[in-house]
Amino acid sequence: MNKKHVSLWVSFSLVLGLFALSGCATLLKSPVDKQKAKIHLQMAVDYLQRREYSQAIEQTHKALKMDPEYPSAYNHLALIYMETKRYDRAEKAFHKALSLKPKYPEVLNNLGVLMNRQEKYAEAENYFQKALADESYSTPENAHTNLGYALYKEGKLKQAKQEHQKALDIMPNFCLGNKNLGDVYAKERNYSRAEENYKRAVTNCPLFQEAQYKLGLVLMKMGRKKVARAELEKLVERHKRGPYVRRSNEVLKYLQ
Repeated sequence: MNKKHVSLWVSFSLVLGLFALSGCATLLKSPVDKQKAKIHLQMAVDYLQRREYSQAIEQTHKALKMDPEYPSAYNHLALIYMETKRYDRAEKAFHKALSLKPKYPEVLNNLGVLMNRQEKYAEAENYFQKALADESYSTPENAHTNLGYALYKEGKLKQAKQEHQKALDIMPNFCLGNKNLGDVYAKERNYSRAEENYKRAVTNCPLFQEAQYKLGLVLMKMGRKKVARAELEKLVERHKRGPYVRRSNEVLKYLQ
């Protein structure tokens, strides 16, 4: 065997050896790294709940370093980007999650929410419908009320009510669904029905500022100013700060 052939054979053997080592490394690291990835992702979830966005991103990237094909981590990364209004990055990360796990209705719902936030309601509807078409979707009430919101913003009030009601048929005490249905009734000036839904939202989620503020508004529009004032004062006392606290204080000036 001449030197040239020996050289080629050695090079080829080295390549085969590297592939073999790579395969073994993949097999060895997979269980350990997946577990570590889950731990980092849970830490990221905790940070996001506390609105500590930079730490949430850091932990999500660590999860992806441990498991680069972790759909839930890409979904979570997208949620962080959405909360920080980096919408292009959010959309890209959501689609990456779908490329790794095509049957992922939660991500389709999240993409719809992303479109809602950008006022792309027709696109949002499409994503919500796709999520609802998946029988494995465990929380369809979310997509129903989010679809209802998109329809409401497009002025399709009858269809919006139907979707919100579907959400409430699944989960009667669903706070967001009750608040959203209240919004539709308020838009139709059906204030008694709006009051009913806002009250349910506030009863089940006492910290839901928007629902309590809107309850105060419909009570005021119904001429029940004393009750409206009490509701808004309760909101201000409980929360101290926030956009609905400021709005409540403005309305309270009018009600005095």
